[in-house]
Amino acid sequence: MSLRHSVTLSIACPNRSTAETLVNVISVDKELRPHDVTKTFTITDTADGAQLHVDVKATTLRHLRLAVNAFLEDSALVVRTIDAFGEQGQVDIGAGDLEQGSTGRAG
Repeated sequence: MSLRHSVTLSIACPNRSTAETLVNVISVDKELRPHDVTKTFTITDTADGAQLHVDVKATTLRHLRLAVNAFLEDSALVVRTIDAFGEQGQVDIGAGDLEQGSTGRAG
């Protein structure tokens, strides 16, 4: 089966380091069905931080929905953890710098 369904998510991060941390933490867990779902991460620098772009591709809409939901739940947990404890040993990265939510396009 081909990976005919896809979603692209863009997540605003306060800096490249935070985006890289998010990718590194999320990437630890491998896909349960790697032949049915793939995720590709790209980080771009912006004037006010960084954007994490996530391309999720799947064989079926159901697999796509499950993969996107799992990614968003995992991302929210990582963001809450960074907000609570800081990033890479830092005590405070600034309250409210991380935004929970996402924008994306399905296609």
